[in-house]
Amino acid sequence: QFDRKSQEYRALKRYWKLIQQDSRKLSDKRFYRPMFRMHLTNKEILEKLLSYSDELRQHYELYQFLLFHFQEKNSDHFFSLIEQEIATVNPIFQTVFKTFLKDKDKVLNAMELPYSNAKLEATNNLIKV
Repeated sequence: QFDRKSQEYRALKRYWKLIQQDSRKLSDKRFYRPMFRMHLTNKEILEKLLSYSDELRQHYELYQFLLFHFQEKNSDHFFSLIEQEIATVNPIFQTVFKTFLKDKDKVLNAMELPYSNAKLEATNNLIKV
């Protein structure tokens, strides 16, 4: 929704990964950020990015709640939050939420069981490389 030459657009393009990170793990180290022409922490940059759009802020907070419940393995809270918010979120989120609900048994297995296919995926990656 922002013009490609605007400060907001460039900041979101540059720091989009901060929005995907767990908010509890953001660094408090202060560095000079040429884009903002000041010394900022990652938390302060994230706050600036979220100030650009109320919709972005609301979806970010929802994402952080879902991420927290997933990491803490609170499947009841995780799925109740999805069911509660599915009608009010952006259509892209609705698609993701519908997929979570459709594959609920698989998501529950991922949350509850201690198994991971990370080593297998790493091996596949090595073979491809």
